[in-house]
Amino acid sequence: MDTLRNSLEATGTPKLWLVVSSILLIIAFTARKNLHVEYDALEPPVIPQSIPYIGHLISIARYGSSYYAMINKKHNYPIYTLPTWTSRTYIITSPALAAIIQRASPKTSFYSAILEVTKRIVAFDIQSMEIVQNNANREAGDEGVMPESHDMLASTLGPGPTLNRITTLQLEIFSSTLDKVRPQGKEVVELHSWLREQFTLANATAIYGPENLFSMNASLINDFWAFEAGIVPLIANILPWITARKAYFARERVLSGLIEYVELERYKKAASMIQKRIAINLKHGLSKKMVGHGELVMLFAILGNAVPTTFWFLTHLFSQPDLLADVRSEIGAAVTVNELGIGGDGEKKIIHVEKLKSVAPILISAYRETLRFVANLTSVRMILEDTVIAGKYLLKKDSIVQIASGVIHLDPDVWGPDAAEFNARRFLQTNTSEDVTGKTTTTPLPKNVPSAAFRAFGGGSVICPGRHFAQSEIVGFVAAVVMGFDFEKPSGGAIELPEKNDGLIPLVVMKPKRECMIVIKRRKGLEKAKWELEL
Repeated sequence: MDTLRNSLEATGTPKLWLVVSSILLIIAFTARKNLHVEYDALEPPVIPQSIPYIGHLISIARYGSSYYAMINKKHNYPIYTLPTWTSRTYIITSPALAAIIQRASPKTSFYSAILEVTKRIVAFDIQSMEIVQNNANREAGDEGVMPESHDMLASTLGPGPTLNRITTLQLEIFSSTLDKVRPQGKEVVELHSWLREQFTLANATAIYGPENLFSMNASLINDFWAFEAGIVPLIANILPWITARKAYFARERVLSGLIEYVELERYKKAASMIQKRIAINLKHGLSKKMVGHGELVMLFAILGNAVPTTFWFLTHLFSQPDLLADVRSEIGAAVTVNELGIGGDGEKKIIHVEKLKSVAPILISAYRETLRFVANLTSVRMILEDTVIAGKYLLKKDSIVQIASGVIHLDPDVWGPDAAEFNARRFLQTNTSEDVTGKTTTTPLPKNVPSAAFRAFGGGSVICPGRHFAQSEIVGFVAAVVMGFDFEKPSGGAIELPEKNDGLIPLVVMKPKRECMIVIKRRKGLEKAKWELEL
């Protein structure tokens, strides 16, 4: 028993897919008489499963997002049906069909699909779920926790002074933390872990204020990432105190910190969006305890994708010396030298982040290509009533639709024959108008690629409201690292690009399969330069 307990605490989930498979097999064979599901001839093609009722569930638990790619390689359907237990899930791999689904429609709902998952992530009680589900789909106007929160975040995080204040503070924190890297010598770090350190406190301080839970209790930083690493078994909710022991108890400690944050009203020093968000939740009757629980999903949103995206952005740049040189040359046009440091000890170099959009097209293109290459998140909707899409596919009420972003992002029919390769210049275009002939700029999408094919931030009316903040923070941070530092392998030479771990259920951007140990040091000739980030 002690061996099992130690294994659980060390890994958080002992071969989760084996645990899930065993439990599902037992349930399936004891309840098989009640599991019959009939399919209409107009429904998307049904993908057979090796084990009745649960075969696809086991495969998803085992192979994660790569399972959709495996099916697509074999069948290449634009949409298909996965029988799942007593229901079905429709998987979309076509940008054209994705565009239809993500349009606002009374027949589909994002919140009906996602709120049950949210409940399991943040451990909402029954009363709180009733409150957040009330009018979630705007059946009775725009009042309610979900409609009001969505509208508030969309306005707050859109381009404007409020977003600028948050971003400015965060960039100042990045500048300060990067300046602590020793001017002489070098540091050996595990890159993903190093980035977690850089982003966790910076994001939490910029958004949750100086009295955020991590500033008040630094041990909660490791607890948050332990929770994040085990979030999938927590969502599965199959004896999580056993199957996700480490994540389960780490979450308990993080939740305690968030509850204290709300009860002591520390949020009154936070960014306005957090103050407004908490005010909305309290107004509609959530207890202070459950308001604290609710902030866990916001923390997950602001941290879960930023760190791995930055990891892949940096590793692609530093593993390609020629690309790195081109990007450094571009960024230089956005740098000004403000003053000599104290006693003339090095220059203060300021990177103007907004200017990067116009003077560093390769950098911005590489950012978007990074998202295309590693963001395999699925967009989900619940079907609220039987509906036919594209004039021929029947989608049944109470079924789930998933848009397989990972499949679409690597589809050569959409992105060209090099879709499976990282092309930092994929999002570049050359302007040939009379006044700016030959000027290279970044384009939102390559020519002939439909808008629904780029799915890093979802799409439709529930497109991620934090996408503008994400670009500023990630591009700004990467620009500072690229200009001020060098990465190399501990044995010397350019770093190697790690392999993507596409065998996980996609809730965040893909992580590397292995640790990425690097040497980080200040660039030769710039050892004493002080780098600052400004909008």
